[in-house]
Amino acid sequence: MKVLGLNFSNDAAASMVVDGRTIFAVQEERYSRKKHDASFPQKSLEAALKAGGIPFEDLETVAFFWNPGIHASSPSWRNSSVPRHHMEFLYDVPNNLLPRIGKPEITEQVFHLAGGKKLRIVYVTHHLAHAAGALFTSPFEKAAILTVDGYGERDSTVIWQAEGTSFKRLWTQEFPHSLGSFYAAITQYLGFSPNSGEGKLMGLASYGEPIYANEFRKMLKLTSDGFELDLSYFNFYLERPQRYSDKMVALLGEPRMPESTITKRHEDLAASMQAVFEEAIIHLAKKAKALTGLDTFCMSGGVTLNCSANGKLLQTGLFDNYYFQPASSDAGAGLGAALYATHTLEGVPRGKPELLSEYLGPCHGNAQIKDTLEKGGISYLTPDDPYGIAGALLAKGFIGSVYQGKAEFGPRALGNRSTLADPRGAEMKDRVNARVKFREGFRPFAPSVMAEHAVEYFGPGADFSPFMLRVFPTRPNKLDEAAAVTHVDGGARVQSVTQKDNPNYYHLIDSFRRETGTPLVLNTSFNIRGEPIVNSPADAVKCYLTTDMDFLVLGDYLLVKDSGIL
Repeated sequence: MKVLGLNFSNDAAASMVVDGRTIFAVQEERYSRKKHDASFPQKSLEAALKAGGIPFEDLETVAFFWNPGIHASSPSWRNSSVPRHHMEFLYDVPNNLLPRIGKPEITEQVFHLAGGKKLRIVYVTHHLAHAAGALFTSPFEKAAILTVDGYGERDSTVIWQAEGTSFKRLWTQEFPHSLGSFYAAITQYLGFSPNSGEGKLMGLASYGEPIYANEFRKMLKLTSDGFELDLSYFNFYLERPQRYSDKMVALLGEPRMPESTITKRHEDLAASMQAVFEEAIIHLAKKAKALTGLDTFCMSGGVTLNCSANGKLLQTGLFDNYYFQPASSDAGAGLGAALYATHTLEGVPRGKPELLSEYLGPCHGNAQIKDTLEKGGISYLTPDDPYGIAGALLAKGFIGSVYQGKAEFGPRALGNRSTLADPRGAEMKDRVNARVKFREGFRPFAPSVMAEHAVEYFGPGADFSPFMLRVFPTRPNKLDEAAAVTHVDGGARVQSVTQKDNPNYYHLIDSFRRETGTPLVLNTSFNIRGEPIVNSPADAVKCYLTTDMDFLVLGDYLLVKDSGIL
């Protein structure tokens, strides 16, 4: 069975599932070079079909991350809660798709193609797609699942109980009471781009003190049944460019203008909002525990990318097992819909539950890389051990990038499209920012650590953090070796690396360890501020040549700007 998963909201993407196995997934931004591209994923779709060797006419099912029938049906609280940028896709929705009774989780159409072939279109409700993406990419058979984001159809937050291939909706909070929209509004208030700059706000929060927490508790109130927003502080549900209201300005003071100086007040506001947001996440996790009684917890939806909140959740000990879906934004919702159509609707056996690899994207082989280099007149070396050499160069203080194998699916670079440096000196963070990333100095970098050494440096649980979505406290006696990857709050967004999952990257880190005694490196995504992670060999070469990095490992090839560093 061949199922194409699609989404074209924020982080448009396409994925391909064949006979229950995910063989490909990629965001459209990697091709369009437009960060968080929300357009129809034409290039991603073509790449997914090509990866599966599937002509479009042989495709059996398309799974869609949204149920347009529910989306087009107006809720009672106002004429429509559907954000306008999705309305254009609803004009041709057949009447038989509109829900007549209750709230169906799926609807579908069948298109009759030339030659008697049929194409089935399955519309999966947004949060069900997130839930399926969480369970079916996890190593668990059953779990309590929390899906939380800005909105999907009318839902903003859902608690599920899942087992096998079945999903039971236990509790729902509808838009406009939305944690994702709350966070986006404060992101904009503090001068960052909503639906893009939330990670910046999370990083800034660590520099402040939560002295304004009570002000934010006026906006976001926890209740015995969940949470609610005081909507008088917000405009996001009114489809206005400014997502916060004048009442918020009256309460908190003037907003920060984009690119203006960040003050201690801004840091404290960010810290206060983050603290109240974390209270809400923990409150919802407790509700999920009470409703399900299960010991395993999965989470998906864009809010899941808040690794600081994830770290606080881990510290509660509410559950024995946790899984935060790596592609938890809408990029992963299309994949979740495809997996739901495969396993739940069609009954394709899942097999033994196991963790899905994050390396699902495009791959350019050595022949393509060599062709790019030679067409560009770029000098290169062909050493026997480029990854070992890269580790040794990092140990000497040089900064470089790695481009190898399949691209990561989701927002994190995990060793296949990464920029790397020595993690030991605190000054390296500023060097990487100034020479390569050109981004705000308050944003942290992450450690990639050999899994067998992770607990030694970052404490219990750090040896299972392959997706860089969990924050762990750096052990005090290891701060000197992790100064550049430990945030101001003492935490680190750990990626644990095993030889099985990524042999080249593991070998690079081990090479650095043999030179320095330190089994970790500084890792950040291979891009510059404002651009998506590099996709093609040409993207990689361009980023390398237009920044001040010292070397680039490109497949089996090594590029250096100064041969004297070898």
